[in-house]
Amino acid sequence: MWPCADRSGTPCLQRRRTKTVAIAALALSVCFLVFQFVMQHKIDPYRDVMNSKLRFFKAVPREDTYLYSAIANFHDPEEGKLNIIITAFDGSDINYECCVHLDDKTLLRTPSKLVYDENRAKSLGQIFLEIIRGKPDEDKVNKEKQYHCGVSGNLRASHVTLTSSSCPSDTQDYLPIVYPKTVPADGLAICAKVAFGTELDPNILMEWFEVQRLLGVDHVQLMDLDNPEPIQKVFRYYSDMGFLELLPYELPGPPYGRGLHESTRVFDQFFHDEALPILDCRRRLADYTYIMGVDMDEVLIPAKNQDLKAFLKEQLQSHPNAAGFFFWAQFFLYEWGPVNKDSDVTMFRYLNSTQPRWECYKYIYLTQRVKHATTHTITPVSPYGQYTVPKEEATLHHYRHCPKGWKTCNPPRITDRSILRFKDTLEGRLQKAREATGISPQSLPKN
Repeated sequence: MWPCADRSGTPCLQRRRTKTVAIAALALSVCFLVFQFVMQHKIDPYRDVMNSKLRFFKAVPREDTYLYSAIANFHDPEEGKLNIIITAFDGSDINYECCVHLDDKTLLRTPSKLVYDENRAKSLGQIFLEIIRGKPDEDKVNKEKQYHCGVSGNLRASHVTLTSSSCPSDTQDYLPIVYPKTVPADGLAICAKVAFGTELDPNILMEWFEVQRLLGVDHVQLMDLDNPEPIQKVFRYYSDMGFLELLPYELPGPPYGRGLHESTRVFDQFFHDEALPILDCRRRLADYTYIMGVDMDEVLIPAKNQDLKAFLKEQLQSHPNAAGFFFWAQFFLYEWGPVNKDSDVTMFRYLNSTQPRWECYKYIYLTQRVKHATTHTITPVSPYGQYTVPKEEATLHHYRHCPKGWKTCNPPRITDRSILRFKDTLEGRLQKAREATGISPQSLPKN
């Protein structure tokens, strides 16, 4: 036995060490709690200031959750219910409840269900960047998510929000609920994601809208992030004719001050910032028969001289169980210079392209046969499947500068004149659009 011990036989030195360790552990715990308290009170005011500047999102109090839209339907995911789908950025891990204002002013509180939580498959390029920069800290990322708030019975509601405590008393803190409009039979719409800043040329943008109209597209949904006045003129022209639905966009929450330009985007967050508009569009346009996911420098051209609806009917005759169709891409690169130097229409000037490549591929899907969609993927509902359209039947025409990730900007090239089928009609429509917007074709790519 040690020379000094208590009645239990524990040595005095051991008791002193145990007491010292206990005091140190208590001190560390107190320091940690104080640190958390101080940091929380440092962060919260800044977050509150930033959240007070939000124009288009509703911030859930005390949480890194930002609600963008609430879209209603009566069949998905539960038939016969009022299904409200909330699209949000969410950096939290909380089991939220729904606060729903019915049209008769009744306030309901119901459980929410997470129906989409981003689980993005990473490309080789993203994996390589993670090796260089380190893996993203998922705790600091605001992911795109969708929550379901269900209300039993054939009821209508006006506003909704999510809460981790009590329901707000002021409807200004709620999202207005959107009920999709009536759409044409066999309607074809485009989810075009986000237009931002100085990335777009207004002349090329008008060409893109007009070619989509000629191809039989009925509607385009697009989000606007700080575009300059020439682009806004184009947007107003196509919004006024009912072809474009332009929605405002911003990038809430941390990291604050980010954008979508290469110089302002944040690697970990960018993929989420670009994906949320697709989730919103999928729900907002759910009553269209077909949705096409393309960017504003891409047009899908069938090999036959037909519009896209006739093309899709043929494809469905061959693949009646299709949920969606994927397409090869041809790159029409500005670095290669124009073929028709006298034309003031960019798509008629640049006729040299790569051979069809399985790169930057895009899709058209049937809304009732797909559960979710991202930039390059769809999730079919069983028992439906997805098909790749042979490149001899249709390809995606992608007009752009040479991609930075290519080893060479001089792969084998072909000359594709299929776009010229629209020449007479497109030039007439563009002349009308230019006169209405006051935009002349002076900013053609300098090649």
